[in-house]
Amino acid sequence: MAKQNFIGLVISQGKMLKTVKVRVQTKAYDTKVHKEVIKRKDYLVHDEGNLCKEGDIVRIQAIPKISARKYFAIADIKINKGQQFALYESLAKEKVAKEETEKIQQFLERRKEYENTITQVEDLKKLDKLSNTFQSDPSADREFLLNEINTIKEKYNIKSWPSTEPVLKLEVNEAAKDLTILQNRVDNIKIILDKLMGEEYSSHRQQILSGLSKTPVEELKPFTQKNILRKFILDPRNECPVTL
Repeated sequence: MAKQNFIGLVISQGKMLKTVKVRVQTKAYDTKVHKEVIKRKDYLVHDEGNLCKEGDIVRIQAIPKISARKYFAIADIKINKGQQFALYESLAKEKVAKEETEKIQQFLERRKEYENTITQVEDLKKLDKLSNTFQSDPSADREFLLNEINTIKEKYNIKSWPSTEPVLKLEVNEAAKDLTILQNRVDNIKIILDKLMGEEYSSHRQQILSGLSKTPVEELKPFTQKNILRKFILDPRNECPVTL
């Protein structure tokens, strides 16, 4: 007598030793609704080599009962989609780990830059204090003060103190500058867009749209062009072609 065989999908794996859960779909005629319906049944299946992964299409075959619920075994792996998925999952985990490592490295670099900035600020405060003492206190050790002042000035390439040139480039200043530019563009966005949509700035418009859109410029509707231009203008890193 031929052994019972089914083709099914592995829906669970790794929860029990040498056991997977396989879902088998069959068609049956339902006399109540008078049409064919799909019936699903889950089987606990013996997997001797722990080869199956979730998503695999397998053929299962009846065997003598191993336990009350397990009386089928894996006979053949038809499509190993689950193993491919496991490989993709492994690669995804490696990629995530790499990205996390890069983020940690960037964080450490930013923290080092921050610490260097704090050190520079403290040195400049010290330089200012030494300069004031040198000028206002005749009884101070002027040779010692002068050596300390020159050491700090050489460290940061400062020609004179107080200096009219910027000594530190702080990220806060850059952020404030970007915020000012952005606020100005937001306040005048309608004027900027109207000018860009005109003939005077047609070459600039064509250049921006061709760089940001895969669709040919002539096929873009006016409201779509405006949306793309708005996104470009409201990025402070981009130069606004319209003069206000």
